[in-house]
Amino acid sequence: AYFANVAVNPKKKETEQKQSLEDQIVQTNPVLEAFGNAKTVRNDNSSRFGKFIRIHFGPSGKLSGADIETYLLEKARVISQQTLERSYHIFYQMMSDKVPTLKPICLLSNDIYDYYFVSQGKISVASIDDGEDMEFTDTAFDVLGFTQQEKDDVYRVTASVMHLGNCKFKQRGREEQAEPDGTEAGELLGKLLGVEGMDLYKNLTKPKIKVGNEFVTQGRNMSQVTASVGAMAKAMFDRTFKWLVKKCNVTLETGLKRSHFIGVLDIAGFEIFDYNGFEQICINFCNEKLQQFFNHHMFVLEQEEYKREGIDWVFVDFGMDLQSCIELFEKPLGLLSILEEESMFPKATDKSFTEKLNANHLGKSPNFIKPKPPKPGQVEAHFAIVHYAGTVPYNLSGWLEKNKDPLNDTVVDQFKKGSNELVQLIFADHPGQSGSADGGGKGRGKKSGGFSTVSSGYRDQLNNLMKTLNSTSP
Repeated sequence: AYFANVAVNPKKKETEQKQSLEDQIVQTNPVLEAFGNAKTVRNDNSSRFGKFIRIHFGPSGKLSGADIETYLLEKARVISQQTLERSYHIFYQMMSDKVPTLKPICLLSNDIYDYYFVSQGKISVASIDDGEDMEFTDTAFDVLGFTQQEKDDVYRVTASVMHLGNCKFKQRGREEQAEPDGTEAGELLGKLLGVEGMDLYKNLTKPKIKVGNEFVTQGRNMSQVTASVGAMAKAMFDRTFKWLVKKCNVTLETGLKRSHFIGVLDIAGFEIFDYNGFEQICINFCNEKLQQFFNHHMFVLEQEEYKREGIDWVFVDFGMDLQSCIELFEKPLGLLSILEEESMFPKATDKSFTEKLNANHLGKSPNFIKPKPPKPGQVEAHFAIVHYAGTVPYNLSGWLEKNKDPLNDTVVDQFKKGSNELVQLIFADHPGQSGSADGGGKGRGKKSGGFSTVSSGYRDQLNNLMKTLNSTSP
């Protein structure tokens, strides 16, 4: 906001009536906070994604545009929250009644507890006025050039995530087959997404899979269907968030010449909790790389500058080289390589993943160690990593599924053929059942084009970020 405002011609501030570029840059914040921030134990307004914002300037120093890159939204929070935490602010903003037309078009009740996915923890926060923030978010959409249809579709898809948590299933007799236990939630979803509600239940419980050259239906049990519903809710929210960022970037692209930029990086800080999972190791790996970048500039390049200036100086090793920990993640048969390899094997399990990590690193990599025994009430960790900020025990339960991030292709196909235009857009890059996808997206791509994981995509993003940072003057 500061850079956007100081780079503006004062005369322009007084005379321009339409939405100005600096206003639009500032108004990305309410949107990103609504869909990307949440209450955690330590912070009522914690950013649950990383972002790199670049404010661009022309040859004369005049503001010429901006763009935003985001990293790894915490999707698990969409369907699960700890007792003292909340899901993303937008869910509670939408329940506030401050936009009168919103609940009717989203088919929402007046009770947040009607929606299990977003009511497992706190539902209100003393320091946050959800109603006022809803007004800020809705106004920000207008300033950023969203049409009314686009706004309505964003709200409908967000509400659909809430309704997905109400889809109920039961086991059919003694069979390993789940079936709908009531159809109300599916019917509401059908209206919001422009699909047939009963077909949605059928596709969730009996999706089609390809056997040879033919598609056959395959029954799903309760745990499989529950996992499928949760995965779809997380994907819908995550893809909507990415679309919002893309839409903001289109608005902030002015076509003016860009000569220089000031970049601001906002990444979640190093995390050590009682339970540290997939999200924590991704965040901490990123922090390890950023700390190494900082150390290099502060302790290495600075001392080289002393030498160039002829200062009488003896090089001091501050013991801040983090390369051994970074190599534990990045080298061939490193942690990320093994995670991606195991994610590709259908028969791989948490146990086989643990064994492979221990075989390659325990006693061989100084930063990979056995975890301490858990305290009473804590879940046992599988391994620990000695990071620059402390030793973190990690529990790898469910990492392979999170990394594969599988979706029910039959349901994706159904959504892509529905009448909600936003749903069509956010799943455009997903091959679905047919195996075809638009080439412009950053999703898994065509099925024939290879298998992609969350960790490989995140690693590519981080590598690009580090290249950008290394080209700047911190």
